[in-house]
Amino acid sequence: MDNNHDSNYLLTSEFFLYPQKMHVIAKLTETSIIITRKNGKPESQVEVINLKDVTGCHVSEGNCSTPAKWHLCVFVYPLKKKLLKGQIRQRISRSLGAGGSKTEEENKLTTTTWKRAIKHLITGRCVNHAEVNNLPDLECRNLVVYINPFSGQGKAMQIYKKHVKKMFAEAEIKHTVVKTEYAGHARHLARDLNLASCDGIVIVSGDGLIHEVVNGLMDRNDWKIAIQTPIGIVPGGSGNALAAAIVYASTGQHASLDLVTDSMFEIIKGRSRDLSLVYIQSQSSFYFSFLNVGWGFVADVDIESEKFRGLGNARFTLGCAVRIASYRKYHGMVSYLPLEKSGIINNGSKTQTTIGTSFKTKTLAETNWNNSSSAGIRSEESGYFSSKNTKIFHISSSLHESLPNEWKSIEEEFVWVMPVYLSHVGQDMFMMPNAKLDEDVIYLYCLKSGVGNLSMHFCHEIYGKFG
Repeated sequence: MDNNHDSNYLLTSEFFLYPQKMHVIAKLTETSIIITRKNGKPESQVEVINLKDVTGCHVSEGNCSTPAKWHLCVFVYPLKKKLLKGQIRQRISRSLGAGGSKTEEENKLTTTTWKRAIKHLITGRCVNHAEVNNLPDLECRNLVVYINPFSGQGKAMQIYKKHVKKMFAEAEIKHTVVKTEYAGHARHLARDLNLASCDGIVIVSGDGLIHEVVNGLMDRNDWKIAIQTPIGIVPGGSGNALAAAIVYASTGQHASLDLVTDSMFEIIKGRSRDLSLVYIQSQSSFYFSFLNVGWGFVADVDIESEKFRGLGNARFTLGCAVRIASYRKYHGMVSYLPLEKSGIINNGSKTQTTIGTSFKTKTLAETNWNNSSSAGIRSEESGYFSSKNTKIFHISSSLHESLPNEWKSIEEEFVWVMPVYLSHVGQDMFMMPNAKLDEDVIYLYCLKSGVGNLSMHFCHEIYGKFG
């Protein structure tokens, strides 16, 4: 095995870079892999691989077409700028055949040592010169993957086979696939899941399944522990707003050009983000939400467009056009606690509060729906998140209790009422740039009745992008 003669590098070894069959020297630092050409002349740099873009690496045996028997395969997903605008993650793989040692056992040891060091570094562990040659193998993560084969346009299984399975294999992440069979199945699965047997849950579906899993975890007797289970979602339905919000929080991209790959990258890297849940209480039930609640026009379009689910995102555009053609008004009273009276200090990056109960605190807007049986209530939830340190706050125990004097109320004929918690309300609908995943603020959107045709056309353009 090659020895490291430069204190600036953790490892230095000779390899053959394939498919170019180029004789190179690779050097490992805490942040990158530096590959340079070795040809008897002054070394020329071939490539620098940033470890922040690496999702995994393997040691594999070569075949008769490659002189090197043992190969180090590295999988990289760097962000590349598109020609016109935006960035997209480009998959790159590099195969380095070990050939700098006298025996194959030594070459195998070289590739294994590199793999262990890279695995430690990309998972945030510290590696120093004294231990780099004697690192242990890391235990593979084990995830449960829930797939709804009927979500959206029915492409969830295709997305799993094309993207999820491949990227998990590259990262050496073990997983068990469970297909949901009926509405509410995932809630039952999450409620009964042996959490000690897995390191997290991944959902390949749309809005509904992630909602079921979160509420299933909150149904458990051990919900305070269960809700800290990392949850990831690979967008596979009509709605993918939370996935877009997570990618925006990570990269600053408000419109991902490949949301599936971006979401998988976040999951594989194991990045944990706190997310606030909102407690929703209606006349007949309660549940937990993490994106928004729609009432009136928004809810009607969402519910009534279910019959167009096979159209994907276009279902919302069509449903919106149908609802505009038969315009409705919705009478209701909206009560809310203004931010300046809530005790919350919004400093742009963190939120603090002086109100609370035995739970960590959460500010809620409460709505009193008066005589509106024709108007549905619908929550929208999707994306990828970690629910560690989730915040929950109960404002009151009943919809019929009197509200404190600090609360304000608006009674009107509305077109819609929509409390929003995150930056996105749809995959392509970037609504609140300053919203944070874990903040204690709800952004309340109300559209009063009496708007003109131009405004309703604007509503059509907005809601046509939802999902």
